[in-house]
Amino acid sequence: MKRNNNNDKQPGEFKLTPEQIDTLKELGNIGSGHAITALSKLLNNEIEVSLTSADIIPFWKVPELFDTPNVEVFGIYSKIPFNSDLSIIQIFTKESLVNLINLLNTNDKVFIENIRNIEDLDDFSISIITEIGNILTGHYASALADILSTQLIPNVPIVALDTLNAMLNGIIAKYSQLSDYLVLIKTKIALPEIKLNCIMCFIPCMNILKNLFKILNIKYNMNL
Repeated sequence: MKRNNNNDKQPGEFKLTPEQIDTLKELGNIGSGHAITALSKLLNNEIEVSLTSADIIPFWKVPELFDTPNVEVFGIYSKIPFNSDLSIIQIFTKESLVNLINLLNTNDKVFIENIRNIEDLDDFSISIITEIGNILTGHYASALADILSTQLIPNVPIVALDTLNAMLNGIIAKYSQLSDYLVLIKTKIALPEIKLNCIMCFIPCMNILKNLFKILNIKYNMNL
């Protein structure tokens, strides 16, 4: 998003009405609902995907949402070409995805203390994480596309491993120049043995942000 030279300005906060929040939750519910069948098939297990919260927040507020900034997390980055950049970033704790990998691959256990970077994971582990990212991104992008009456097709995701704080700082540094806000959707993926808490970040380009604000009937000066 283009900014004036006044670096002291920060994008303002606004309080969504219950109806606006319901619209965002519907986006999350549709995306998770469509993803259940594909995830169940991939994980060879019955799963339950539930939405825990949805909001639109300014970038500067992102670090305030988390109490454990130094926890290690996997980030799954998916770019969606749409005039200008739109990205979806999924964040899972390192521990939860390692537990999932071990659940699916009982013959070759992964020890969490041995995983310091992506290169420490084998091809099977990377493929599982990537495919989870593919499934969730694809269905959430489809749900967003339906709301916006457009077509959104994600690229193949990139997987990263870092502390939550470093990942959030990287997201802010890279994307805050393109948009003042992100759409934050938190979901819980439950299997009989483990639970995965996913933070889904939609980083919208200017056109999509304007359209989303219009659909949600949010009145805000987009020229700051």
